[in-house]
Order: sequence, then C-alpha cells, then structure tokens
Amino acid sequence: MKIPIQNIYYLMTYAWDKLEEAETLNLNLDSYQDAVNLFGRVLVSGCNHIIKRGLDRSYLSTEQDYSGVKGKLNVYESFSRQLFNHGKTNCSFDEFTTNVLHNRVLKSTLRVLANLSIVDRKIRDEAWQCFHRFRGVDEIEPNLRLFSLIHLHRNNSYYGLPLNVAKFLLENIVLDETEGQMKFKNFVRDEKAMAALFEDFIRNFYAREQNYYKVRREDIKWQVEPLFGSDYSLLPKMQTDITLESASHKLIIDTKYYSKTTGEYYGSEKLHSTNLYQLHAYLTNIEKDISNARNSDCDGMLLYPKISKDYDETYRVGNHTIRVKTIDLSKEWREIETELLYSVNFYSKHSLSNLAT
Repeated sequence: MKIPIQNIYYLMTYAWDKLEEAETLNLNLDSYQDAVNLFGRVLVSGCNHIIKRGLDRSYLSTEQDYSGVKGKLNVYESFSRQLFNHGKTNCSFDEFTTNVLHNRVLKSTLRVLANLSIVDRKIRDEAWQCFHRFRGVDEIEPNLRLFSLIHLHRNNSYYGLPLNVAKFLLENIVLDETEGQMKFKNFVRDEKAMAALFEDFIRNFYAREQNYYKVRREDIKWQVEPLFGSDYSLLPKMQTDITLESASHKLIIDTKYYSKTTGEYYGSEKLHSTNLYQLHAYLTNIEKDISNARNSDCDGMLLYPKISKDYDETYRVGNHTIRVKTIDLSKEWREIETELLYSVNFYSKHSLSNLAT
C-alpha cells in the first residue's frame, strides 16, 4: 500500500493533536512529493511562526564568575579559586532567557536539516536563515532523549507541532553505510510505529470530527473469581484502543496495522485470530459489568488500513456485533474522512436488530 505523503501529514497532525497549528501554516501540500521535504518545510514554517510570535523565555539557574555580586554568592567557590583577588565572585542566579531546551532543540534540528543534501536547496537555505534568527540560543547535540525533557504548557503550546516534526525528522534521518550519505527512512514500513500512529490518528479523528460519541480509552476488568488464593493482579491489563460511547450505545474499536490484513491457514485466507480473540474478550468481559447499561450490548470493530483488498464484514456474537473493516489510506483525504465518519454513524442510525438483518 502506498500512502500519499499528504495523507501521512494528515495522519500525523491528527495523531499529534496539532491540526489547528498545521492549518495556520497554510501549506500547499500538493507541492511536495516526499516526506523529508514536506516535513522539512513544516519545521521551517513552524519555527518562523514561533519567531514571529516571539521566542519563549523562562528562568534558568545560571552559575558564572561575575564582577561584583549577583544573586547568591558562592563563597567557597570564590575563595577556592581566588576570585576575590581579581575583583570577581562566583554567583548563582536565575536568568530570564530564550536559551531554553525547546529553543535549543529546534535550532539544532534546523542545522541538521540545512546540512541534509537530500533536502531541496530552497528549504535548506530557509532553514539556515531561520537557524540564525534563534538569537541568544545555544546549539545542542540533538538526540531523541531530549524531547522527553521538554514540558510545554498553555502559553507555549504552539511549540508542539514544530517539536513533533523535529522529533520525526531526527527519528528517520539515518546514515546509508553503503553510500556514506544520510538518507530518510521509509518509515511506512515500520509496522510498530505505523500501528501506534494509526491508533492515535483514529482516536483523535473521532474525538474531533464527530459529536455523537464521547471518545476515550477504557480499562476493562476481568470478570473472574480468583480461586485457592490466586492473585488477581497477575492478570494482564485490558485497555481498549478506542471506546466511543453515546447516551444509548457503546462501540469499542481496536485498530491494527499489518502489511497483510489477513493470514493464510492451510491455503485459505483467514482473519487474524488473535485480533478476534482479543476483541471478543473485551466484549464478553465488559457485558458482565452491570455498572453501565450500555455494556450488555456493546459492539466491537476491528479497523485496518486497506492493503490489497477491501473488507467490511459484520458478525453477531451473543448480544454483540463484531465488524471487521478496512480504510483505504491511499484515497483523497475527504473520502477518508467521509468513510470514517460513516463507519460510526452506521451504528448511531441502526438498531442491533437492523444490523442483524
């Protein structure tokens, strides 16, 4: 399956929950044919937008030699280094500065982008220009660990999209040892990463684009009775990828991302049994939780990206229906939106009796 780069961009902005920030950049997505140039453009445009708003500042603890006294005097350090003899002291003080971690990470990633030969010259030149506009900000050796140390808040949340893009670029720029040059990975082939992206995209899409259901993840309790002193806590956690719940209906969606939607068993095409068992376990355990009346006839859906063939199959299991459906991510984006919305509107407009016929 080949997913257009424009659709990858939409998948990621939904998954990151940064759709509004992406829309403010007003990019012509059709102008880009590969990921590194599209996301390179997003990084440069996002950083220019930050600079236009003003670089974020914060108080940082600083220690330095100083002529006079500023902040807290470090007496031992000043004596031991004989700074007093030279009319100086060693002091610790808080400085209100732009030299904060998120600015340093963005500036350093701009340098990486500007030096990447596989990026179009115009984007590299603009990355250099943007790099030099991060005045008063030190460079840092960019690595993925740094992103977990950055904490944004309401007043600097506009940093979210550029930081997500910077992390994405750094994750996928690798050295081609055969040619000795940097290249950009085909990240779509990474099933684990794409599975997480697909799940986050579907959850955030439904949270944003429809208002019939409330959207969340849900923990499901094992409806078992431990015998002979058995430890209940040893049971694995059951947590839905996505739970959609309205005043009258509950739907559990389990997203999966495989290079093949089905498997082959003794020469016959079959759905992945583990996926069905997992969803069946969710439904049979949740129906016994009487704290919510909608649990008794909760429905389930296995949602896959289309690989080579469309599937839309519905089965009844006791009081529940299980639907197995694919979404073609190679279509025009508006078609994808429409199909995803209809997939859940289908339940809101049909009773279980209608689904069974």
